[in-house]
Amino acid sequence: MHLLRFLVIATAVLVMQGCAFTKATLDVKPTAAKVAGPLGDVPQIAFQKPQLIDSRPDTVRIGWKKNGFGQNTADIVTKEPVEQIVENAVAKALTDTKHSVVDQGAVQVVGTVDRFWFEVDVNMWTVKFMGDVQCTVDFIDPKTKQSIYKSKYSGNYADTKAGGLEKTWTEVMSKALDKLIESIVLDEELVAALSKRTTPQVSKANE
Repeated sequence: MHLLRFLVIATAVLVMQGCAFTKATLDVKPTAAKVAGPLGDVPQIAFQKPQLIDSRPDTVRIGWKKNGFGQNTADIVTKEPVEQIVENAVAKALTDTKHSVVDQGAVQVVGTVDRFWFEVDVNMWTVKFMGDVQCTVDFIDPKTKQSIYKSKYSGNYADTKAGGLEKTWTEVMSKALDKLIESIVLDEELVAALSKRTTPQVSKANE
């Protein structure tokens, strides 16, 4: 029974990984349509283009290909730089909610990419594919250089199948990116901070 299980797992991994010694390059990008959320209720803001730094401990890859013994054999990487992929996702969250992203905006958007990782968990008869994207975003007033709001955002997605190659891996990471966008769009604390900034203050002279 143990031998059968080993053979099943080894075969699944070999099929799943294709050529285990060849680097895989994934074209990861958001796949979901516009996401409605409370961020769209904020009066329109012109945001500066997001500028994120890749602060992951391992910036070379986003995952590993493995052989039938579970050993790392080749890198899984992205077609575009990881920070650019996440920057585009943050920008999409803003433009999806009727805001604009420009070179010289009223709010600066900076931060870090903290995690961008693809993982595989081989079970007896199935394979679980997991994508995890995490970033920290700081919304800053460019005039005062003060932070308006800062938060960590994450997107996670998992899918269990009998197997899958690069198309499946790309879909999993892209859907994790969709979840990241959703977490920004639905952030009510961000909405409150931006709404406070855009609400005109009534002076005592006018009271």
